[in-house]
Amino acid sequence: MKKTLSILLCSAIAGTMVSPVAGANELEPVPVVDQKEEVQQMNFYTITGTITKIAEESKGTFFASVKTDEEEYGFYFNNQTLVFDNTGKEVKLEEGMEFTGYVDSSKPMMMIYPPRYSTDVVIVHTDEPGTVELQQFDENLLNKKQDLIIHLSKETVMENLSKKLVSKDEIINKEVLIFYEVVLESYPAQTGPKRVILLEREQTAVDKALKIAETDFYDVNGETMIPLRLVAETLGFKVESTGKGAIVSKGNLSFTITRGSTTYGYNKALRFFKEAPELLEEKKTYVPIEFLHLLIEHTEK
Repeated sequence: MKKTLSILLCSAIAGTMVSPVAGANELEPVPVVDQKEEVQQMNFYTITGTITKIAEESKGTFFASVKTDEEEYGFYFNNQTLVFDNTGKEVKLEEGMEFTGYVDSSKPMMMIYPPRYSTDVVIVHTDEPGTVELQQFDENLLNKKQDLIIHLSKETVMENLSKKLVSKDEIINKEVLIFYEVVLESYPAQTGPKRVILLEREQTAVDKALKIAETDFYDVNGETMIPLRLVAETLGFKVESTGKGAIVSKGNLSFTITRGSTTYGYNKALRFFKEAPELLEEKKTYVPIEFLHLLIEHTEK
């Protein structure tokens, strides 16, 4: 029987730093909105503290040790981690900085003590005016608590975790960080953020191939079988049908797959599957998931 995987994401809601409220006369008050909609929980949660030590764990990956009154822990960061101060300025993490880190609760976490987190965004606290909040907004740019509306302008920098520019439509009902300084005292309150970060990354080819394997697969004698052409072409491989199977190639690399046979060609060598590739759906050949891992290995080299 074909199966479909689903993932239940546990989450926690959190915000950061408080900044002074100031007038914003250019923003017009809006009517009061009844708070009828239940606030949606966030997938991202926050960690806070002061960095006591930074050490390079491996090439390009660093570990920041943190100590608070309640506990000791640490977090990893690298060149893909977004680091800003509370005004929206990009900064470099240093020992002694007070910070708030944003962690994706759907990511696996090492079960060791002290805890070790993997942060996607780190906000450094400064004395400069500026607030950073974790929010979700509907199509009217009203947040889920219905107590804040944002006004986007050409000056608002809107990007995702991959630093790719995003549009207003892309942030609707998604988790975002907003950076702002002043708030119009109305109900709901209003502000014009200088920066909005959509807490999503651009999917890589490997991400997309893995997603296909998660949602389109069969179990055959305990072996997970995934669609050959879909995952191979997603990873940039050329797939040519032979009538009895397919030739999968990229550059000087070539695989010859034959339906019904556990033997397959790997350049000039022979290798073996645990289960033979089969036409489990019309015009769709399925191969053991080990082949996906092999393609990924060559994709990432």
